[in-house]
Amino acid sequence: MKKLLILLLILFVSCEAPSSGVSETDTNTFEKNVQTLKDGFIAGYEEMDFDKVISIFADSIKYYPSGVDSKMVEGIDQMKDNISFYMANFENASFTEGSGLPGTDVGFWGGNFYPTDNMMSGPNNIRMYGSWNVTNSNTGKTVNFKQYCVWNFNEDGKVHSVTEYLDLGGLLATFNE
Repeated sequence: MKKLLILLLILFVSCEAPSSGVSETDTNTFEKNVQTLKDGFIAGYEEMDFDKVISIFADSIKYYPSGVDSKMVEGIDQMKDNISFYMANFENASFTEGSGLPGTDVGFWGGNFYPTDNMMSGPNNIRMYGSWNVTNSNTGKTVNFKQYCVWNFNEDGKVHSVTEYLDLGGLLATFNE
């Protein structure tokens, strides 16, 4: 009887589904954060809806922009100025998720498996990859540029810091007549 119990226990353990190491709570948080970016940041720029874009940011937002000697932008008022500038100068924005990543069209990632010493699930730290197509409202010039951002969400589901990498030169070239 004892051997039968041990055999059943071994069989039960060996048939158990493998775990991904990511909790359902973390998965749900990650998916909610990605949806916030899609519904707020991306849709907001595509619709040129200032309130939609600004709604994703915490009042204490820290924004680390692309560019040579770029300085961190801190606080919601400065972020509002940046978004207002963009919306006053560009139109017809469209985002292609995952553009430029070989072998996938997925543009949102969180957590990491490597290096193994620092492995984490990280549902509040989202990496976004893709490309934007926009038209300069003043010159009519269009540009397609890649963007990579690291978004950090707080417990309230708001972005409290973002680091951005993009082809700033291509975007600025649209201002040349």
